[in-house]
Amino acid sequence: MGNLSEHFNNKDFACRCPECKGEYKIHLGLVGALEQIGSHFRKKVKIISGFWCDAFHEKQNKTKRSLHAKGKAAHISIDGVAPQELFKYAETVPELRGVGFYPKENWVHIDTRPGDPIRFVKEGNDYHQLTPEKRTKYGL
Repeated sequence: MGNLSEHFNNKDFACRCPECKGEYKIHLGLVGALEQIGSHFRKKVKIISGFWCDAFHEKQNKTKRSLHAKGKAAHISIDGVAPQELFKYAETVPELRGVGFYPKENWVHIDTRPGDPIRFVKEGNDYHQLTPEKRTKYGL
């Protein structure tokens, strides 16, 4: 049992860098979406990366403030579930405005950004809009 929801607690989302020692922020809509995903697959969702503190965010060399630094994003996987299947289901969850596929890392990015939905794939160090060709290439 968690302190944020039935299956999640603050430690699941805490920054994992040595500087902040577990600082975290989390958007409760993201937690609800994760509960929905876990319920759908009847398995525990693994949070690979949740909140990023300022020190960790700076080390990522991102040009703009990440949704991870706002507590609105997570990288996730589920044991025994192909990341392609996880991605496809995440796209159906209304709260998730951003869904990204990381084929090399075998995980999915989800976020609760405002505005229009965005779908992307990370190839090498670059992020690309998910086109029909890329959907076919990655089985999405």
